Amino acid sequence: MSVADGVNALSAIQFVLSGPTKLFGADPWQDGDTVRGVMPADRLFPGADGRPAVGSLGVLVDEVVGYSIIGSLPEGAWTVSTEIWIDIVRPLADAEGELSASARSIAPGSFATGELIDASGNLIAECRERGREIADPPDFAVARTDFAFDGAVDLDQDLSGVLSLREMGEGWVLPVVPRWENPRGVLHGGVSLAASEAAATASRVEAGSDLATSSLHIVHTRAVPSGVDLELRTTTRHAGRTLWVTDVDAVWNGKVCATTRVSAQA
Repeated sequence: MSVADGVNALSAIQFVLSGPTKLFGADPWQDGDTVRGVMPADRLFPGADGRPAVGSLGVLVDEVVGYSIIGSLPEGAWTVSTEIWIDIVRPLADAEGELSASARSIAPGSFATGELIDASGNLIAECRERGREIADPPDFAVARTDFAFDGAVDLDQDLSGVLSLREMGEGWVLPVVPRWENPRGVLHGGVSLAASEAAATASRVEAGSDLATSSLHIVHTRAVPSGVDLELRTTTRHAGRTLWVTDVDAVWNGKVCATTRVSAQA
């Protein structure tokens, strides 16, 4: 594939339905060498602090930036997300209307960058993702269509409620159910990001901080199968009046499956 101005040309991308994309309204599409997606404003679920949760962006970002990495490889190839970054540049509470995301591949099969804007064209966030090609892509012929969220998930909740997070000890638990699977049948990276940010915000609020999430970086180390409880263990690394840093380890079967650093600033 040719590279012009540091951007890789994309092959034809075959998008595969998943439960998380439907719930968060984050269906992506291809526009030449760019992958785009939109997210309705009502899917910016609030966090424990009452603000629109940055974690709500996780699925949209993972889909749009992730598919731009997939598209940089020959048609039919597949990648998994290993790292995702989101940096907020304008408060989500100030976003006007639906959010639009766009992303372009920078390094074939491994790295892409993107941005999110609101309906008025205001830049809301910058994002990037590192991916890794895998040898066992999903079966493109069996995209699921049985995502019955009407009645199954109450969308009039905060992000923790939508994800069915429950508090346990010094952290939280995410029940990994089929609706949170990616096309390969394991936990969607955008959902693990959402749950980790929700846990970090709840931990921060419980400690008396009213700072808003400003950035996060998640590293996925192991796939998480459906049907298990994923522990989200929070650790406060810095507790300041203008800056707060929380680490969240997602643990299953005694092993860290993802680790996230969440920063909050005044």
